[in-house]
Amino acid sequence: MNSSKFAHQLYACGNKGMPEQIALRDNNYSLQKILKHDFFAATALYQSDKQLQPDKIILKLNRQHHFLGIPLQWLGMLICAHEVCILQRLNEIPNVPKLLSVYNETGFIYGYIEGKCLNETKKLPNDFFDKLLELLQQIHSLNIVYLDMNKRSNIIVGSDGQPYMIDFQISLHLKERFLFSKTVSRYSRQVLQKSDLYHIYKHKRKLCPDLLEPHEQALSRRKSNWIKLHRLIATPFRKLRRSILEFLHTKGFTAIEDDHNGGN
Repeated sequence: MNSSKFAHQLYACGNKGMPEQIALRDNNYSLQKILKHDFFAATALYQSDKQLQPDKIILKLNRQHHFLGIPLQWLGMLICAHEVCILQRLNEIPNVPKLLSVYNETGFIYGYIEGKCLNETKKLPNDFFDKLLELLQQIHSLNIVYLDMNKRSNIIVGSDGQPYMIDFQISLHLKERFLFSKTVSRYSRQVLQKSDLYHIYKHKRKLCPDLLEPHEQALSRRKSNWIKLHRLIATPFRKLRRSILEFLHTKGFTAIEDDHNGGN
């Protein structure tokens, strides 16, 4: 296997890329920009040339390509079904992606959220993190754990100044008895939800330190054992993947969008 073929296997769509045109409710939308493309999924912005509502939509395609000869489309189908299920549960919650349609076997379409990622915004409204906390608490009230709050690219500062949350790929809906015991289930869910809160306060400490309350300061530095374990596992994997991509890039084999891109 040459390096070019291996490089494509590091991306969800392989060498196919995203479709140039997609249809939603008998209307055609054209590819505008690939926002993110990593091992598990690719996300792209599409726009209609007509005065439609919505005029901008997002297509997310989960893993389709094989890896080292191992078929992985089944994984993409599972990931897609999981996130679609989460979005359906969040249907009544404001400021999260609104599911519009499934797309083939591994993808789905949702409405574009106008705004910028938190990591691209220099000036935030004073009440931004208070409203973000309210949004997260609404999500938590449905027994859902977000689990990806550490990524600022998953938090959108809307054009209206409101906070929005996107990318529920690894979020979990933890029922009252998902571990057979109501007490153990509730405890596990609370531990994971506290990790979501930790990351909100950490972002606030980094971006709006003058607005941080004393108790928020303490919470922003209180890493749970879950967070420590996650970093122990995820950090080496992320560094290894980054090293491989950088090596392949220096050899001129990677021309596909990488997961540094953020957005809807």
